Amino acid sequence: MSEERLYMFDVAALFHCLLFAYQKNVEKILGSGSAIFIHPTLELLAKIDMKRGLNLIRGKGVEETWDNLSSFFLKSSVVKEFSFRKVDAERFVLRVDGCVWARHVHGELEPKDVPCPLALVAMAAFEKMSGKKVRVADSEYFEEGTETVIEPA
Repeated sequence: MSEERLYMFDVAALFHCLLFAYQKNVEKILGSGSAIFIHPTLELLAKIDMKRGLNLIRGKGVEETWDNLSSFFLKSSVVKEFSFRKVDAERFVLRVDGCVWARHVHGELEPKDVPCPLALVAMAAFEKMSGKKVRVADSEYFEEGTETVIEPA
């Protein structure tokens, strides 16, 4: 891997850690009231995606959007697994594993009371494609990944 690519991953890891630290402190200070920031954040993420042509949130429906997101994250080499398991018509479980940033964050910050940043992208996609607000769910963390339930509120 080139030196520039290593620095890119280090910078991305820094931002990943910064987001987790921010999320944890907002939750620590505001408690359950911190959830009020999630939906506006998801809406802004979808707006940025559309205006900037990032094409993260695209597809003819939720499941096609899941396929596109999975392909994007797998091709980026930041995860080894980014998959969705359908539980029922509107309930899915996102599994992220082999995340390059997990080692930097999960052990140090011991996240358990916030959603994984990659799950936030999936939540924004769900809202855009389904037209429904997503239920804000904390992720379940393990050494190199997470699982997050994604379903309507």
